[in-house]
Amino acid sequence: MAKVIFMHFDVNTDGVYTAKTGEPIVRLAKEKSVPIPFNADNNDYSQCLIYVENLADEEPTSYMEDEELDVLVSLGAISAQEAEQCQQFTISPKVRVAPMMLIKGDILVKPYKLTKK
Repeated sequence: MAKVIFMHFDVNTDGVYTAKTGEPIVRLAKEKSVPIPFNADNNDYSQCLIYVENLADEEPTSYMEDEELDVLVSLGAISAQEAEQCQQFTISPKVRVAPMMLIKGDILVKPYKLTKK
């Protein structure tokens, strides 16, 4: 089991929850009524981004689909160089697309807003 801490989403639902490793983050959020963004209209994932921080001393190896990395790069949430590093070392970036993310270990999850350039 993994600990998932939701912070800065809603004062009534922020807190520590347990989840199965491999469970989709949006499933846990829905079950606990955490208002995590997960609706992607017309594949526009710009409102579905979350900040994820691993709480273990060592980051768990985490396979990500290339599609998620491509979305993050296209939105400007991460650079192409960061995406390449994630692929090379099988690690996850700090910014994730909520509907595409699976829980891999103990994490802290916060809302993430893109900064306009």
